[in-house]
Amino acid sequence: MKIALPPLRMRSLLLLPLLLIPVAFTIASLLVVRGNNQEELQRGLGDDMLHSSATFRNLEKIRRGTLSRDAVLLADQSSLKALMTTQDTLTIENAGGEFARLSGSDLFALASPAGNSIALYEGGQDARLTAPEPAISEALRNPGGSPYVYVHGKLYEIAAHPIYFGSSQNGSVLGYLVLGAAIDRSLAQQVAQSVSGEVAFYSNQTIVSSSLSPDGESALARLLAGSSTQPAQVTVGNEPYRLDRIRLSGENTIPVEMILLKSMRPLMAEESRLNQIILAVGVIAFVIGGLLALGVAQLLTAPLEQLATSVRAVGAGDYEAHLPDSGAIEVRDLSRAVDAMRKQIRKAQNDLVEAERLATIGKMASSVSHDVRHYLASVYANAEFLASQDLSTEDKLELFRDIQLSVQGTTDLIDSLLLIGRSSPSLSKAYESVAFLAERAIAMLRSHPETAGVEVLFSSSGGCETLVDVKKIERVIYNLTLNACQSARKSARNKIVQVVASETGDSVAVDVIDSGAGVPAEIRDSLFEPFISANKENGVGIGLTLASTIAEEHGGWVRLEETGPDRTVFRLVLPRIAAAQPHAHAQQV
Repeated sequence: MKIALPPLRMRSLLLLPLLLIPVAFTIASLLVVRGNNQEELQRGLGDDMLHSSATFRNLEKIRRGTLSRDAVLLADQSSLKALMTTQDTLTIENAGGEFARLSGSDLFALASPAGNSIALYEGGQDARLTAPEPAISEALRNPGGSPYVYVHGKLYEIAAHPIYFGSSQNGSVLGYLVLGAAIDRSLAQQVAQSVSGEVAFYSNQTIVSSSLSPDGESALARLLAGSSTQPAQVTVGNEPYRLDRIRLSGENTIPVEMILLKSMRPLMAEESRLNQIILAVGVIAFVIGGLLALGVAQLLTAPLEQLATSVRAVGAGDYEAHLPDSGAIEVRDLSRAVDAMRKQIRKAQNDLVEAERLATIGKMASSVSHDVRHYLASVYANAEFLASQDLSTEDKLELFRDIQLSVQGTTDLIDSLLLIGRSSPSLSKAYESVAFLAERAIAMLRSHPETAGVEVLFSSSGGCETLVDVKKIERVIYNLTLNACQSARKSARNKIVQVVASETGDSVAVDVIDSGAGVPAEIRDSLFEPFISANKENGVGIGLTLASTIAEEHGGWVRLEETGPDRTVFRLVLPRIAAAQPHAHAQQV
């Protein structure tokens, strides 16, 4: 499908690629750089996460090693061995508290050789005896299981060691010593400080402890509970984080995970700074590229625009318009070609004007000669008849009247040609009734041979008075009515011409209506031009031209209102000037 583009100037067509191509390449390059930098930043954040994970593993290893060493040292105490030899639960509970405080551990437990919990202490230096927990017994019976246990709703990481009677190689087992470190907020804060992030311990769909605020901890719990997969990025408390989940225990034991959160705020700040740099570079590239492109476009298109202006001037008839003589070689060649073309056009136009003038003169001479010959032939023939001695006085008067009509017709023809050819109007105006002038013109027509057999009717409404050149307006009505009579004579039915004079508030109109066949379609557009006629035996075709010229000189117009078989209407309209001003303009020229 072809896409229609709106018309553009050449400068715009040139500017678009000159501007868009470098800007596009600049932006593309900057985006590639931005993408690479983002990759590097993401990679750096990923490496940081791995480093933090490794840091925690080391901390966990150190802490677990410390628990194990403390358990070995305490289990090797002779006083503790002596206590365990009693195998008396009450005695062990009463004396075990001293050992719990000595250990300083968050959890201290003593169990029988069978792994059954005997005494359980929590609180470290403020150790207090609590009820035994079956989880301790299960952990002792499954030494390869998870190092984490829930005791009274708290999560502990434990280390256990047998208490031997004698050496560990040859002695018998008196029981077990269990030490535990609580997975609490202080631990989470300590780890968070080491990994430079936020930490949460997650087990059994619950956050056991974290370094987050209570609101942040609740938000993280909702995110973890609603996602079965590990999200890469999360928002906790309006803070964006990169999230990593580190499993601390096996699948078939107590599930414990450490949630490591690295703030993405520095990454986002770096991206924002990079975006600002890219935007600034893009704007600079756009401005510099635009200025360069504008300069190049101006250099190339200014002569073309001047040439286009000159060509339009030539088209408007100005053959002296300046053509550009600067710019590219192609523009100069085109200027020379346009100059040669306008010289040829001027010559051809002059030749055409001369040919039209000669054709007009020939056409006018051909048209005028017919009528002039007709009048002269009538004068010549009637003069010969007057020379005869056998004519009566009435015949001589009739011949003399015909000679007068021929001379008058020749004079009117010459006056009409002079009126059309003059360059400025010359009017002698007076206040007169246009209806009266119409009646007088009709009376003059009744003796014209072209009106023979035609019934001319006249009617008027109102006074129809206005300021006119009496003789010329009478001539206009005479010409219009004569043309109507010539058309009506050819009608096969009624031969009628109606002349209707009327007035409105600001104009006077005269309608001339005939029952002829109508104006031929081929001359309707040029009806008021000189020497235009159709199917007329007599006349030069200047009657309508003269009528239109005189009407326009009076500020009015003549128009063909309607034409067709049996009805054609020509209308003369003149401006109506107030009757209170007759004497002020009676002799206006």
